[in-house]
Amino acid sequence: MSDAFAAKLKQRRRRRWIRVLLAVLVLALIGTGVWAVWFSGLLVAQKVRVTGLEHLTEEQVLQAADVPLGAPLARLDTEAVQQRVRELVPVRRADVSRSWPETVVITVTERSPAAWISRDNRPWEVDAEGVIFLPVDSPEAGLPELRVDAEDADTVAAAARVAHDLRDTDPALAAQVAAIGAETQDSVELALLDGRTVVWGSATDPGAKIRVLKVLLDVPAGVYDVSVPTRPTTRD
Repeated sequence: MSDAFAAKLKQRRRRRWIRVLLAVLVLALIGTGVWAVWFSGLLVAQKVRVTGLEHLTEEQVLQAADVPLGAPLARLDTEAVQQRVRELVPVRRADVSRSWPETVVITVTERSPAAWISRDNRPWEVDAEGVIFLPVDSPEAGLPELRVDAEDADTVAAAARVAHDLRDTDPALAAQVAAIGAETQDSVELALLDGRTVVWGSATDPGAKIRVLKVLLDVPAGVYDVSVPTRPTTRD
């Protein structure tokens, strides 16, 4: 074997060992990283930060969230935490994220009232989906009362949807509504502040009904029927 060939073979062996050592080093670094993130006590949940609260307290959210402090942050089941927080009735949406190296962030979006309803001899706020979510000492100014059976979820939802659509589409018209009543989800009626009544029907076609009603209210009458907006009627 020539000296040149032996030197070349030795160089190849050295390169092979360098590649092996580099591979081992990379695997060790990856393993250390996985251990540090998933199994060690270096990156664990130590704090919970809650944002977006208006009516709920931080204590209520933390109790519902039940975040396992001391567990590796990477292994936190954020979906489970979100689901637990969403079970709080005033919560419309909850998002849970990790803020490395030690914090769990819970962002809460609470329900907004579209109307109020009397239940258990006190006013409760109701959102646009008909969820009765918050007892209050007195209703928020400008919210209409829902004069419906609080236990009839479908009818409450229909009346609340009408309240929301009115306020969202035409706040000036919504401000004229004192109360919204209904025996069923298809028999919604508006009681105006001046004593007039609007037969609304179901919660469908709100845009068409609002456009027709704004014109119809200029006609002297006691009752305005826009339940079929293509064939509105009035009567004393």
